[in-house]
Amino acid sequence: MNQLTREIRIEEQCVLFTGRLNTFTRKAAQQLVLAAGGHVLNYCSSAVTLLVVGVIEKGLFEELTTRKLAWAQSKSIAIIGETEFIQLIKRSI
Repeated sequence: MNQLTREIRIEEQCVLFTGRLNTFTRKAAQQLVLAAGGHVLNYCSSAVTLLVVGVIEKGLFEELTTRKLAWAQSKSIAIIGETEFIQLIKRSI
């Protein structure tokens, strides 16, 4: 678990997902956030505090990014991967 992940408390976050998750469906991941006391949005908003990035599938010559990822990077929002998300959920249960 990295330093950023240790500092994040899922119950204090408004979470946005981008990319395909390997472990959960997006709906199941959102339900886990809600069950842990966090909030979920499906769109970019100033309320978002954490972006969870799954697998980004693009063509061979396309940039591996999404609109949500580019937006979060421009806003200095915390960005974690699926592995870190699972650690946060386990820690909050």
